Amino acid sequence: LQGALVLDKDKEAVSSMKVLYVAPPKSTANNGDDEKSETKKKEDSLEDVVFKAKLGHLASLRTKNATVYKDIATTLMDERPESVPLLTEMLTFALEGPLPDGEADNEDQVRLAEVEKVYNQSLKENGGPIDPLALAQYFGLNEPDKDELDADDEAKELNKDMKEKRDALKKILLERASLCGIVADKDSAEVSQFEKAVKDLKQWSSVESLKDDDEKIKLAITLARYARICQEKMSLAISLLLKAKKDLSSGKNLKLLDDELLSLFDVVDGMSHVKENLNEGLYYRHPVFKRNV
Repeated sequence: LQGALVLDKDKEAVSSMKVLYVAPPKSTANNGDDEKSETKKKEDSLEDVVFKAKLGHLASLRTKNATVYKDIATTLMDERPESVPLLTEMLTFALEGPLPDGEADNEDQVRLAEVEKVYNQSLKENGGPIDPLALAQYFGLNEPDKDELDADDEAKELNKDMKEKRDALKKILLERASLCGIVADKDSAEVSQFEKAVKDLKQWSSVESLKDDDEKIKLAITLARYARICQEKMSLAISLLLKAKKDLSSGKNLKLLDDELLSLFDVVDGMSHVKENLNEGLYYRHPVFKRNV
């Protein structure tokens, strides 16, 4: 729109100015897309709440009824095959769930088989949520800094998702290798499986990369068993355990490091005096009191 503003008609030549006004675009009616988007978010949120409730119910059955638990877990896996929390819950069941009748003497083998199933189900190639190659490519790059993540919701969500999947994979591989080591210690025919499990584990985990002290203890023991069983390096096995004892000061399973050291001293010549000293220290830290009857 164009026009002119005149202050003095008698002196229009020096008291007028042209006016230009750019009209705004025509308003368009709200098509409801924003409202639909918000509604979809609420629906997704409700679905998440319901699924979490189902997971909570599944967890409550963990030590009660293995048959019902597995049926519900299968249904939930069909519903959300890429759920990492479901995968983590299934791993916990594999480690803590009731054993089949008559399998008490084969607990380690049974639990190893269950953990192996969870591992296979976790992989993208089998319909699971974890793609080790994609994780390796993502974490092979420098992670975005906090400011970048705060400014980009999509990148932030991707970062959270990748870390959740990586942590789940590390936990599965640690439990798998730990059980393989226990089984291989009893049966030499299982040594090759133990070697493969440790190889997979070492690609993703180190003592320094783990946050939980009990997981660090389990990893140190597993690597010490690998050094002893697969590499026949007794001194390396002892040094791994001693370093873990020095570096770790908490964790409910610290005594397991001493137990593993004692088993090593039994098979290494000239270590009887060291074993006696360690036993004395154990009796001092963990005294056994006998009740008077």
